[in-house]
Amino acid sequence: MQKNIFQIILLAVIVLFSSGCEDYLGGDTNIDPNKTNDASLNTLLPTILYYTAQSTASNASISSQYIQQIGSLVASGSDAQLRNTFDGQWSNLYLSILPNANIIIEKSTANNAPHYAGIAKIVIAYNLGLATATWENVPYSQADNQLTNLYPAYDTQESVYASAISLIDQGIQDLSATESLFKPGTDDIVYKGSTDKWIKLGYTLKARYLLHLASKGGNYSPSQVLDALANGMKSNSEDFQLVYTDRNFNPWYAVALANNTGNLTTTFGGFFMDLMNGTVQGVVDPRASLIAYKSGTDSIYHGTLAGAGSGANTAYNNKTSFFGWYNDLLSPLQMVTYSEAKFIEAEAEMMKNGGNANDAAYTAYLNGIKANLSKIGVSSSASDAFINDSHISVGSSNLTINQLINEKYKALFLNPEAWMDQRRHQYTTLQLPQNHNPDLNGLWIQRGAYPISETSRNTDEAAKNMKDLSAKMWIIN
Repeated sequence: MQKNIFQIILLAVIVLFSSGCEDYLGGDTNIDPNKTNDASLNTLLPTILYYTAQSTASNASISSQYIQQIGSLVASGSDAQLRNTFDGQWSNLYLSILPNANIIIEKSTANNAPHYAGIAKIVIAYNLGLATATWENVPYSQADNQLTNLYPAYDTQESVYASAISLIDQGIQDLSATESLFKPGTDDIVYKGSTDKWIKLGYTLKARYLLHLASKGGNYSPSQVLDALANGMKSNSEDFQLVYTDRNFNPWYAVALANNTGNLTTTFGGFFMDLMNGTVQGVVDPRASLIAYKSGTDSIYHGTLAGAGSGANTAYNNKTSFFGWYNDLLSPLQMVTYSEAKFIEAEAEMMKNGGNANDAAYTAYLNGIKANLSKIGVSSSASDAFINDSHISVGSSNLTINQLINEKYKALFLNPEAWMDQRRHQYTTLQLPQNHNPDLNGLWIQRGAYPISETSRNTDEAAKNMKDLSAKMWIIN
């Protein structure tokens, strides 16, 4: 019964994640954009941006439990790596994002508005990357935007990456056009029409994907990652994030609010909090007090015991009006950040140097930490003290990939990319949760299952691509 209550609450949160963008902008912004191609560009653009953020949050509500950033407050919850179909993300992608983004591209081409087309292509690329990281093979090339093909074949993960990178390149070219008859403005609810920031996002997103591919060898290399980053984000002000309003608040606020009213769902994970409280790294992270409220009499922050539904003294709020940096009413939902870009740079430099750190990798590692400390609001003095602590400033000769990934893991709290990092590095910094999903036979979870809506409708194609939850994806092998 307790598990059923948890599922009902989680469903309510996912429904909240999927609310329309009419409430976000006001007016009649969301007039059946999925059923007509008569919607204007400035109506379609906020729709795809809004649902992109919702898909990111919907994914993180599960994937962040898989990697123990957050944990369930019931035993054998999602942090036990139970099977999940990520339904909200799937429906957002195929019902709200792809159809509307493709209409934007069509309308932009017909009306000489390449800046709109460029944004739409980069948004598709982001969502394709999120989708293939969740399910591996997914429909794309036959996922007709008019829904005339109800049984699309699935593209391989290799093909999806190629499509995403191609879309990014096309998007950057479109955004670089000197003339665009129609130009995004306030309808661009992320960058307010700044083509320069969209271009930098494109290059940073390309670097993320090239980092994934660099381990495959062949035509991909760490140098390509670094070349892309040279044109990518240069500060926190360029982060790809959705800043919410009091009309449509951050979905993680809803989780915190539910906990505050006794409808307990998730809280901070034990491994995440052990990184923050000094247990793992030997130094207390100054971000802890800004993102969590510690209840009880313990002197340090604790998270849940993964898979056990117990052990936490850390809540999302202090039962007043403070919900922490990630869980406040108007907190931004981050998707791609400058901090991540610096960690990508550090890892690429290490790959280029045979897996060993060099001065360039070490500098990027420290700058990645500094960027996130600043983003969260850590004071300059506290930031300097943390950065200069010997447990963090280990020197370039002592920096390991595990320490790099642990710091990136903290900076990418509630970001689905952190799950990809754990899978790429074989979950080496984590321990299997209690009550671990027996279907995994002691192996780490590697993917989501396809939603019932897909397996019951597009049965034959879905069946061709189904794999065990523990089967590593092409990008990992």
